[in-house]
Amino acid sequence: MTNGVWPPEAVLERDGIRLEPLNLSHEAGLREAAADGELWKLWVTSVPEPESTRAYIEAALKGRAEGHRLAHAVIDIATGKVLGSTSYHDIVPAIKRVEIGYTWYRKSAQRSNVNTTCKLMLMQRAFETLQAPVVGWRTDNFNYASQRAIEKLGAKRDGVIRHHAPRRDSTVRDTVIYSMLASEWPAAKAKLEARLTSGGFEAPNVAKPIRFVEVHADNIIALHRLNPGVIGSKMVAPNAVSVAQSFLSNNAWARGIYVDDTPVGFIMLFDPTLNIVAAKAKNEAIDSLYVWRLMIDFAHQGKGYGEQALRAVIDKARGMPGIKTVTLSYVMETGSAKPFYEKLGFRDTGKIDDGEMLMELRL
Repeated sequence: MTNGVWPPEAVLERDGIRLEPLNLSHEAGLREAAADGELWKLWVTSVPEPESTRAYIEAALKGRAEGHRLAHAVIDIATGKVLGSTSYHDIVPAIKRVEIGYTWYRKSAQRSNVNTTCKLMLMQRAFETLQAPVVGWRTDNFNYASQRAIEKLGAKRDGVIRHHAPRRDSTVRDTVIYSMLASEWPAAKAKLEARLTSGGFEAPNVAKPIRFVEVHADNIIALHRLNPGVIGSKMVAPNAVSVAQSFLSNNAWARGIYVDDTPVGFIMLFDPTLNIVAAKAKNEAIDSLYVWRLMIDFAHQGKGYGEQALRAVIDKARGMPGIKTVTLSYVMETGSAKPFYEKLGFRDTGKIDDGEMLMELRL
């Protein structure tokens, strides 16, 4: 189905993975792939729900007919199993520009060589066969995993289009835009080839151990400059405010979160044991350690540092006589940290404090 449309369709193969133009014959395989992990429940992706798989493919074919999208099915050559889908999209033939996106893989294929292999094939075809001077990417401003993956390719962050596109939950996303120029491709290609050779593709991050460091004159500016990112800034107060509050409270325990000598985050607890009289005067629970603030810098998110910090707090609480629970709260908006807290054992209390839902972990 080329019909003079640029770029022409092609089947690409490498390292056991085949990309072939998506069509209705892939419907059953695509539905099965999405069911592996129930990926349609991820609100920052475009994975089709089972009953919408055919419509998803038809929309891709319509985009092909209109000349702005060329979708591919990702196939495991050994088994013939559909692993997911990826596309050239927002195609502008007049300037030979393509973007790579609409990418998703069944859960069992994630954190493997699949994504690196697919990206390498699509980028190589774009730059070396199609002679595209630029390749672009775009992703949801809340999809940090996607942003990190794009940046690992060597793409440059161009900026953010605000209030740009609807999500499946009826909210509207900001879109982060990336690009790579043809002149930047050789270096990026070498890194991707090395990643495949070494097995260093989308492997899980092995978090380095964190340590807590007191706030002092030598690190206060660095801690103030930590940035939680777009979503984080909506969920947690700036560190400058937190540090100021810590100096005004008799019960604040404030620390920078460090990896080696690098500050990666900030945590502040309300510890009633530091001054029982002051805690009682404020009608605060004296048998609970409260996580007043927790933030991880955007550049260090997704590496397990936040989980390490909370687990350290839980361990600290278990060693404190009289402390029976660890409590915290979250902003009740899309993108909240609730799932993260639940994974660590925190549960909603049904109580709301200053507009935020309280959670607790019983020790």
